Amino acid sequence: MTPLEALGADQRWRELAEHGEGRLARVVQVDRGECEVMTDDGQIRVSSDSQRAQGDVAPATGDWVTVVPGPDDTPVVERVLERRTLVARRDPAERARPQALVANADVVGVVHGLDRRINPAQLERFCVVGWQSGAAVAVILAKADLRRNPRRDADKAAGLAPGATVLVTAALRGEGLGQVASLLEGNRTLALLGPSGAGKSTLVNTLAGTDAQVTREVRPGDSKGRHTTIARRLIPLPGGGSIVDTPGIRAVGPWQAWEGLASAYPEIDDLDHRCRFAQNCWHQGEPGCAVAGNVDEGRLSRYLDLAHELADQDLDRTRQWS
Repeated sequence: MTPLEALGADQRWRELAEHGEGRLARVVQVDRGECEVMTDDGQIRVSSDSQRAQGDVAPATGDWVTVVPGPDDTPVVERVLERRTLVARRDPAERARPQALVANADVVGVVHGLDRRINPAQLERFCVVGWQSGAAVAVILAKADLRRNPRRDADKAAGLAPGATVLVTAALRGEGLGQVASLLEGNRTLALLGPSGAGKSTLVNTLAGTDAQVTREVRPGDSKGRHTTIARRLIPLPGGGSIVDTPGIRAVGPWQAWEGLASAYPEIDDLDHRCRFAQNCWHQGEPGCAVAGNVDEGRLSRYLDLAHELADQDLDRTRQWS
């Protein structure tokens, strides 16, 4: 198996690469105008600010690209190949602009450390972003060895994340790692999302069998962590497949995530279509509403908060471009 095959290079990616002059590569990390990419001959550093056919798409971690010789034979990115999935959030610095996090993930793993209680709003937000990407979603409950009854937490997570795979892990004990590894079968890519201190980097290191990522202890008072992962990095695993570790995110803002919202709240989306005034019903006492009173009130409240946020975002975009 070549390095690119281990990262998921299939016939479709290779055929897309043939439409240009360059050779196929996958972005491992992006760093201020340059990228580390993996090729069939190994890992190299390339410039990502080429004015070739890159267009408006800047490379992101996980992208499949073609690489060509540039000035002075310095490799440059020729093209970013069409993405199959994209994990994106609202740019925290700008209200009406997206920020690409990870491209071409097959599974988005929402990681929550069981050294703290599950935050329903936070978990559901991450799931909205995960589903919107087009990838499958898994909720990975880490640090299960610090919880008396982790199965109860798994049941709660399953109720908050319908349709997602829920896994319970204790990386330092080796518990649940086989289930996480099964997400990578077929040389798939798993992108990890979650707050600092959730256990993402420890999980990566255990699966990789090396200290690929720096880890730190969380604060004892509130179990919150400090940012130890400072860049989104794709890490190949010994048996094939890859994991993308990402910096901790305390508050993730979904971007144009109406489809992700519907997938994260399927019971509300199903009833939403049955409302008397389905196009204009906000499920807050409108006549003929099929939702209010028929779903969990907490879930509905959090759903409406996100829906209003997305609607305001759409309005901001309209004003920006008008």
